[in-house]
Amino acid sequence: MKIILGLIVCFCVATTNLYSQSVSKSSKQKFIAEFDAYIQEVLKNTDIPAIGISILSGGKPVFVKTYGYANKEAGIKADNNTLFYIASSTKSFTALSAALLEEEGKIQLNEPIDKYLGSLKFNNLIPVRQITIKHLLTHTSGLSNDALGFRMAYSGDIKDKEIDHVFTGAMTYTDTMFNQYNYSNLGYNIYAVLLRTYLKLNWKDVIATKILKPLGMTHTTSYMSEALKNGWIVAAPYQAVGYNGAVLTNLPKQDNNLQSAGGIFSSPKDLAKWLEVNMNTGKINGRQVFAKETIEKCQTGYAFVERTLQPFTGLSQYGLGWIIGEYKKEKVIYHFGGFPGYTGHISFMPDKKIGVAVTTNESTMGARVATVLATFAYDWWLNEKGKDTIYERKKNELKQMYEGFKKASAKGIEDKAKRASKLSLPLTEYTGEFANEFFGTMKIFLNDSVLSAAIGNMQSSSTYFTEEESIRVELIPGTGEVIKFIKDEKKIIAKLVYNNFEFIKMPKKD
Repeated sequence: MKIILGLIVCFCVATTNLYSQSVSKSSKQKFIAEFDAYIQEVLKNTDIPAIGISILSGGKPVFVKTYGYANKEAGIKADNNTLFYIASSTKSFTALSAALLEEEGKIQLNEPIDKYLGSLKFNNLIPVRQITIKHLLTHTSGLSNDALGFRMAYSGDIKDKEIDHVFTGAMTYTDTMFNQYNYSNLGYNIYAVLLRTYLKLNWKDVIATKILKPLGMTHTTSYMSEALKNGWIVAAPYQAVGYNGAVLTNLPKQDNNLQSAGGIFSSPKDLAKWLEVNMNTGKINGRQVFAKETIEKCQTGYAFVERTLQPFTGLSQYGLGWIIGEYKKEKVIYHFGGFPGYTGHISFMPDKKIGVAVTTNESTMGARVATVLATFAYDWWLNEKGKDTIYERKKNELKQMYEGFKKASAKGIEDKAKRASKLSLPLTEYTGEFANEFFGTMKIFLNDSVLSAAIGNMQSSSTYFTEEESIRVELIPGTGEVIKFIKDEKKIIAKLVYNNFEFIKMPKKD
């Protein structure tokens, strides 16, 4: 019996190793030729400045290639070391770094956050002995704090003293949402504050020392200043607007708004390493970099989630920074990311040893193109029947979709230009500084006789809006945000409302 069991074990190990080496040279070459041709056809009709793609099969990279321009205006081409912003795909890095700290005994994911708050005390009633770090990292804490997420991801107003005030003063809790999945950046932002408070550590430095350095990810960072200092090529952010094609956005990422839920820039070459170590349970090039148990902990589902976003739809689970779902009945582990000017798709099939990373520096068509290219790669390596016909149709659908978008976008721009002002006072009466205790200070000023708004890193000129005493801005590029001015009893502008939050007008400084 022992001999038979031994043979079975040997056979299983042998077949596993055989699969990891099963990609033939001819298959690889055929895939590269077909995939490359398809990518170039898709890019002809979508105005995406640059796209970086990493494909793994048999647990190893078989295709790493970058297309287009990191910066069109400057004529800077993108390559495999070009940095793309991966947005919320950062969460898998942050969660792994937390698991590694637990492995070292420095934190415990199942312990309540009360232990890690230090001197921080919440103004509102928060069940700090019930909510754990794991709740934070799986989006099940029941907590809310819009101002904290706004500062960390957008405005960049993140001085420790201000963040601590927002953290303790604006945090709220909804009991019916506890243990219920509710996706946002907040849990990861709270974790970063706890890490600073309890261990005096910056989440960025933990990831750099415990993940990036051991993996040799030499063109990945959470510091834009590091990329600039090293002279790395960074893909600039674009959005397609009307018939103008892709234009630069007005909210570039900086050190102060790269945050723990979405704060990493990485290259196609480095993302291939990230896929390899995750799909091979901590191994890269046969070397065990991270403990198998730690990787498996991150890839275990802890909260159920119904997914509607293509291509991995249906009932799934959220792990630590990863979503566990299915594609054509095959298990897939993934996380997407998006921000004005960027899209990211990182996914892999652990059982089939197929992985995909697609990053773009355009956010109008970027996610749609990434989805089509990702499923093309999966279907090719899964040897799906009829894929040629399917992807010819999808290519045409992308073209039609983009043409439709351009038409609709151009009409929207034209319609907004026809709007009449609904402001009743001279424009100078609306200018000044408006403060919100938690969101910060918004400046309203005239720029070439046009009202403009700025808060932290964010700035936007305005257009007229359809409501009285209101203007439309895009502090977050690609969105239509309304600022409504409120008069006092003397018919003087006393405050404004932005995203349902009031900002009080401050006295003019002498």
